Amino acid sequence: MRLARMAIADLENTIKIHGIDCEWSLDGKYHTAVSARGVKEVLEPFARELEALGEPYEWVDKPGLVKKIGSTHFTAAVYTPGGALLNPAALTRGLADSLPGNVTLYENSPIHEATFENSIHLKSVNGSVRGSRLIMATNGFSEQFGYYPNRFLHLVAHCSLTRQLNEDERKHYGIEKPWGITPANAFVGITMRYTNDHRIVIRHGLNYCPGQRVSESMQASVKRRHKELFDKRFPLLPAVEMEHTWSGFVCLSQNSAPGFGQLAPNIWSAVCQNAMGVTKGTFGGILAADMACGIHNPLIADMLSLGEPSLLPPRPFLDFGARARFMWEHWRNQHEA
Repeated sequence: MRLARMAIADLENTIKIHGIDCEWSLDGKYHTAVSARGVKEVLEPFARELEALGEPYEWVDKPGLVKKIGSTHFTAAVYTPGGALLNPAALTRGLADSLPGNVTLYENSPIHEATFENSIHLKSVNGSVRGSRLIMATNGFSEQFGYYPNRFLHLVAHCSLTRQLNEDERKHYGIEKPWGITPANAFVGITMRYTNDHRIVIRHGLNYCPGQRVSESMQASVKRRHKELFDKRFPLLPAVEMEHTWSGFVCLSQNSAPGFGQLAPNIWSAVCQNAMGVTKGTFGGILAADMACGIHNPLIADMLSLGEPSLLPPRPFLDFGARARFMWEHWRNQHEA
């Protein structure tokens, strides 16, 4: 909780200082369940945990949730204030645009060769970079640089964004305030956002993907599936199409620990956010930078207390096990689809 709140506060302060237009709003989120079983197994224990921690929350039943998000698909939700909704792409661009003058940013420059002996030497197609210290922030791709071998489960998550609702559709929909929801089960459930510019974002589909590549045919299939899911949840908006569909690669550790800390005398790491990249990536990156600069930050001890990613079985046993587990999770939790 300390780490997450530090990250939210730091981002909010940075956004204000640099005037980053990323639709930042402290509107909290709804943790939703589709079925009565999901309410009993997930929402009720979650609410009890919040009570034990003294954290504010609101129990939202189906009629109240319909008024908040405009969909009858969900049975109940736990609303937690304090979290922020934002446009992560706009945030990333804004952070890049507001870098200080002594920083040079290179984009679209994949590294093909890396040497870590004595000093850091990274080679790309059109040039190379040398330095005395490095922060590894390559998430699941860190294995390709020789770090955290056989520690990460590689997943792909799929997302779609609708076109903007027109004026008539917005009146018919009847919801003006932006909202965000997360599902009781991330494997079969759906994460959604209603954005400030009147679009609906859908994140559905979490699959094992050790190759970290997605084909065009899969993207097309995902787009069709997201349209079906949208129509099921918003039947009063049948003409609204998916305007953009994309996929993102995330990595998980078996014990949910981050890949954080000092890897070598001149290399520090902030990777493996376990699919919660904005918050965990923010505090992991800040604390890795503090470590690299020799700055004492008491939150570094909190971060180190989370442990290190545990070792996974070797492939192909890992592939068989991961795919079997995913199939089991989808079957066992289909009530939350």
